Amino acid sequence: ACVPVFLYCFFSFMIVLLFGSPGSSTLETEIYRAARASLDFRTAAALALIETLCAMTVLFIYGARKGAARTETPERTEKIEYAFAAVIAALVTFFFLAPLAGIAAGGFSAKGGILSFIKIITSKGFKSALFGTCMTAPCTALLCVAAGFTYAAYIRLRDPLGKSEILKTLPMLPMALSSVVMGVGMTIAVRRASIATLVLAETALAWPLAFRQIYASLCVVPQAAIDAGRMLSPVAPDMIFRIMIPSAKRGIVSAFGFCFAVSMGDTALPLVLSVPRFDTLSLYTYRLASAYRFSDACICGTILCALCALVFALGNKINNFGSLYG
Repeated sequence: ACVPVFLYCFFSFMIVLLFGSPGSSTLETEIYRAARASLDFRTAAALALIETLCAMTVLFIYGARKGAARTETPERTEKIEYAFAAVIAALVTFFFLAPLAGIAAGGFSAKGGILSFIKIITSKGFKSALFGTCMTAPCTALLCVAAGFTYAAYIRLRDPLGKSEILKTLPMLPMALSSVVMGVGMTIAVRRASIATLVLAETALAWPLAFRQIYASLCVVPQAAIDAGRMLSPVAPDMIFRIMIPSAKRGIVSAFGFCFAVSMGDTALPLVLSVPRFDTLSLYTYRLASAYRFSDACICGTILCALCALVFALGNKINNFGSLYG
C-alpha cells in the first residue's frame, strides 16, 4: 500500500500548481514547464529520465523486499489490531472524510447557495466537461480491465504457484511513469493529441491497478478447477469464459470502478495533451480554482466525488447481486 501512495505523492502535480508557494517546484512541475511553457524538450526529457529512474528504483526495492518478506511471520495480538484499526479510522476521517466535507461545505456555503449550484451545472462549460468525462472514463476503465485480465490470466496459467516475482513486478513498471511524462511523450510522438490519445495514455498508466485486483481474484481459483477445464475443453477460450471470468467477476467489477475513478480524477494528462475543443470535469475544476473561483470549483469537485461514489456503489451492488444469485 505504501508504494502506490509514495508514487502518487512523488508524481503530485496539480496540488503543487494550486497550493505550492511561489517559486516552489518539483520534478513533475519542472517537466511540465520545460515542455509546455519553454518548449525545451531536451531539458524535459532529462528531468523525466531522472524522475522515472527514481520511481523505478523504489519499485525494484519493493519487489526485492516483497520476496524477502515471505519468511517473516510476526505474531499480532487482538488488542494491537484493534488499536491499529482505531488509529487508521482516525486518520481516514481526518485526511479523507474531513476534506471532502470541507469541499462540499465550500461549494454550498458560498454566496448564492443552491442558485450557484444550479448555475454551474447548467453552464455550457460544465456540460461539455461532464460529457468529456463520460466519454473517456468508461473507455479507459474497459481497456484497463481488458489489459489487466489478459495479463492476469496469462500469469495464472504460466506460473500457477506464483513463484515468479518478475512476472508480477513487470505490471508495476507503468506506475514509474507520471502523467506529465506520459503526456509529454505522447505529445512528441503524435504532435496533435485526440480523445483516443488521451484514453490510450490513461490506460497505459492505470491498467496495473486493474491487474492487481483481477490477479488476486484469479489466485483464489483452485488449480484443480483450471486443470479440469483444460482437460474437458480442447478450446482455450472456453476455459477462460467458463471458469476464469466468472471466478474473477468481483475483481473485474472493482477494477473497473477504480480505473474509472482514476480516469475521472486525472487532470495532468488532459492538461498536458491539450486536446482541441475538449474538456473533462477534473480539468474544468482545476481551471475554476486557478481562476480563483473557489466556490464554483468546490461545487464541481463535490459533483466529481459524488459521481465516483456512485460508480463504486453500483459496483458493490453488482458484486452483492452476483454473490446472492451468481
